[in-house]
Amino acid sequence: LNGMLFYPVQYEGEESSRNVFYTGAAPNQQAIPAVDYMLGEEGGEAKRVVLLGTDYVYPRTTNKILRSYLNAKGIADADIMENYTPFGHSDWQTIVAQVKEFASQGKKTAVVSTINGDANVPFYKELANQGINAEDIPVVAFSVGEEELAGLDAGPLVGHLAAWNYFMSVDTPENDAFIKSWHAFIKDEKRVTNDPMEAHYIGFKMWVQAVEQAGTTDVDAVRQAMYGQTVKNLTGGVAVMNTNHHLSKPVLIGEILEDGQFEIVSATDDVVIGDAWSDFIPESAKLTADWTYPWVCGNCETPRF
Repeated sequence: LNGMLFYPVQYEGEESSRNVFYTGAAPNQQAIPAVDYMLGEEGGEAKRVVLLGTDYVYPRTTNKILRSYLNAKGIADADIMENYTPFGHSDWQTIVAQVKEFASQGKKTAVVSTINGDANVPFYKELANQGINAEDIPVVAFSVGEEELAGLDAGPLVGHLAAWNYFMSVDTPENDAFIKSWHAFIKDEKRVTNDPMEAHYIGFKMWVQAVEQAGTTDVDAVRQAMYGQTVKNLTGGVAVMNTNHHLSKPVLIGEILEDGQFEIVSATDDVVIGDAWSDFIPESAKLTADWTYPWVCGNCETPRF
């Protein structure tokens, strides 16, 4: 029906639609920088990696990319443990014991978590129950943010990490103003902001600017006007909409604090352009997405000319 969708949550990439603008993180704007951090000196120089995810497309596709990336970084398959559980999984005793055993073999181990939803609470509790803390086996999560932590006992999660493009704790005038506006609107100063809120805020402002530029809400006209739109993000930089329908965004790594907020421990020097097709999946590495007229192609082989 030629509608237009703005998708403000992180996703697995590996698609490109002329009717979707992906304002959430692609894997190269969240998962890969997080793994780089864990493999680096700041993150403990992990030599073994556990990929734990909920059993659906986002974790499986993200981990397919990450396994290939880890292999390229010299991490052999024997040093990668991968496991999937259903939504709402609550009995983590056996899996955490397996992680503990995997990590006991003389190599620094990190967990990369694409566990989604309510399953996170018993997972982190079981880590604590089995005496695992963030110094022993750090966990970096892609689906745990301020909203997920709100109202929970964050004690078992303290010191573990999350990777996003925005944290509520960012100290900028833009973020301060956004938080104040949100609290005034929701009439509750205890409510938190989070990464998908910023992504939605950016996408909506870009749509407004594109409509004003095009002089119409016609989807085809607005789509063309979207390319190159800029909006100040809440972290103090500028978000840009690229012709592959992905934003340029910074990547932040945050450490979980007891109050459910994050202390930012790492940030990219500059913004990262979102990748529709991963360079680490062979069949995708040759593809590019460029929806500018007259090329209009979401999965052309490169080079295109």
